[in-house]
Amino acid sequence: MKQLCDFPKINLGVFPTPIQRLSNISEYLHTNIWIKRDDLTGVAFGGNKVRKLEFLLADAKKQGAEIVFTTGGAQSNHAMLTVACARKVGLEPITL
Repeated sequence: MKQLCDFPKINLGVFPTPIQRLSNISEYLHTNIWIKRDDLTGVAFGGNKVRKLEFLLADAKKQGAEIVFTTGGAQSNHAMLTVACARKVGLEPITL
């Protein structure tokens, strides 16, 4: 069985992202509430999409791709991140 490290990967984000205590809601609920700050990946408001693109774009580059094509709804966060990450690694993005 393959391990995650067996797949090509390009580092696009700043990982690991921090875990932050939400002090106001923690005090209100009398317990500790924490949040994983995946909005701090370093690429827009990336989160888990950036982690996925690290593998997808590495595979595209490995196969000799020059263009990345994706679709998404109006103001799609996925499409925006694909464009940003594709340009970062020298691929031409096309979105619809």
